[in-house]
Amino acid sequence: MASDPIKILIVDDDEQVLIALERLLEGEGYSTATAWGGREALALSEKARFDLMLVDEHVGDVDFDALRKGLALRQPAACQLLMHTRKGRPTSNGTICKWEHAEMKAKIRCVLAA
Repeated sequence: MASDPIKILIVDDDEQVLIALERLLEGEGYSTATAWGGREALALSEKARFDLMLVDEHVGDVDFDALRKGLALRQPAACQLLMHTRKGRPTSNGTICKWEHAEMKAKIRCVLAA
């Protein structure tokens, strides 16, 4: 019996980012869901279980800190990575540039292996 694919929630208010990351991650064998903003992300997080959540640092419809806390309450076992837009910016364990796709894939593999 095959195991369930790893499920990733992608949260961003930029449709092109959602499409690009969805294609990238599904090409790696992950199952994805996309949310066009914080409210939709919170609603999805109540309906499905996610292993990882990629959350843009600038979603305009919900306060960022409230969004991260709300997602953590609804999905306590899921990892969260903060996506930013500044290429070349040093990343910490919990951040990644959404435009650096090779680094994104490597960071996701590392986080999920931990």
